[in-house]
Amino acid sequence: MSVMAIGPIEDCASAENLGDWLARFASEMGFDGGRYVHIGHRVQGTAKAEAQPLRFLSTLGSGLDAWRAGDPALPKIVHAFTPFLWSAEDDLSRPDRQRGWLSVERLRGVKAGVAIPIHDYLSGPAYISFFGAIENQLAVMLGSRSHQMIALAIDFHCKAKELLPLRPGYSGLLTDREISCLRHAAAGATLVETAASLGIAARTVELYFARATRKLGATNRINAVAIAVGSGLIRL
Repeated sequence: MSVMAIGPIEDCASAENLGDWLARFASEMGFDGGRYVHIGHRVQGTAKAEAQPLRFLSTLGSGLDAWRAGDPALPKIVHAFTPFLWSAEDDLSRPDRQRGWLSVERLRGVKAGVAIPIHDYLSGPAYISFFGAIENQLAVMLGSRSHQMIALAIDFHCKAKELLPLRPGYSGLLTDREISCLRHAAAGATLVETAASLGIAARTVELYFARATRKLGATNRINAVAIAVGSGLIRL
């Protein structure tokens, strides 16, 4: 597999281009297709891991393959740093939602796949999951192509953050004032400078920061700015 074989990711200028590139990426490795899932910062812990991701793209098209909760690879993503195998075989020890998710894959003829973790400090973890291949053939492929897969997946993620829209409703998570305060902070403005620019009291700015920090699941104001920038809510 080579970049020349699938084309440079830099040539992608739209979500449709990204979908085509992902399909070529999957095909070059012998898979039937793949999905890109940007989990995002707000997904932390088992319960929130089932929340709708920040971004999603499937080679089957969103109409044919909308995001579904229950992907059994997802809980492992935040702890794994190299591609790993997953099987569509039924397993009675799995939670019902995961078993349901896998049953849909089996109905499509999927037997196994590979998940490629992507760790993004600013905007949260993501992963690409390829599907369709026979499991015992994948171990050999991973041994020789893991590093290439990781590098291409990271390139794809960076481009996806530019071209793929945030999930519906996410951009409305913060109010205009909260986004304005975060934008000023990202530009290096102090509380007093932000207050003067927006024509409000410094205490009010602090309240907007507190609300934005809570909504984004951030640990502090700096973390909130990092999340907002990385997620595309604000641009520098």
